[in-house]
Amino acid sequence: MIRVLVVDDHQVLIDGVKALFENDADINIQAEALTGKQAVEIACSDEIDAILLDINLPDISGFEVCKTVKERKPEIKIIALTMHSEAGYISKMIKYKVDGYLLKNAGKEKMFEAIKAVMVGDKFFSKEVTDSLITGMHQPRKPKTSDFIQKLTKREKEILHLIIEEYTTDEIASELFIASTTVITHRKSLLRKLSAKNTAGLVKAAYEFGLLKSN
Repeated sequence: MIRVLVVDDHQVLIDGVKALFENDADINIQAEALTGKQAVEIACSDEIDAILLDINLPDISGFEVCKTVKERKPEIKIIALTMHSEAGYISKMIKYKVDGYLLKNAGKEKMFEAIKAVMVGDKFFSKEVTDSLITGMHQPRKPKTSDFIQKLTKREKEILHLIIEEYTTDEIASELFIASTTVITHRKSLLRKLSAKNTAGLVKAAYEFGLLKSN
C-alpha cells in the first residue's frame, strides 16, 4: 500500500482526490494538508511514501516544501499537482528534485500512473508538461564539438523521440521490435551521452541541441 499525502489549499480538491482513491487497493490517501508548513510537518513525522503537492500555498510555496522535504526525507517521492503549466514553474520544481509533475486536469488514471512510476524510481512528467518545457526554452543551439564525446546512434535517436512522446519502456520495445532490456540499455546510454539525470533532462538536452528534428 502506497501512503500518500495530499497538499492543497482548497479542501474541495483534497476531497476530490480522496474520493478518487477511496476504494483503491494500492494507494491510500493517508494524510492531507492545507498549508506548506503542515505538509512539511506531516511528511517528516508520519509514515508517508509520496506527496501530491500544489505549488500555490497560503504560507510557504510548494517549491519550498519540495526543497525541505527532499533535504530531510529524500526517500519520499513528490509529484507536483498544480494548475501551472509554465516552463519556469516546471524547471524550478525540477531544480528542487521533484519526481513528477501533473496538471490539475489529470484524472485518476494519470495520477495512478504517476504515483506508480515514481515509487519504482522513475520520473513522471505528463505530455503537457514536457511540451511546455520545450516551448519555454530558448532557441536551439548547435552543439559544439566538446558538447558530445560520442554521437547518438540512429537507434538512440529513435528511442529519444519515443521517450519524448511519453512512450513507456515496454511500448518503445514493442514499437521498435526490440527487448525491453535493450531499451533500458539505450536509455542509460542517452542519459550518459546527454549528461542528463532523468527524462526531463533528456527532453531539455534534445531541444537545446536540436535533436528533436533528427531522425
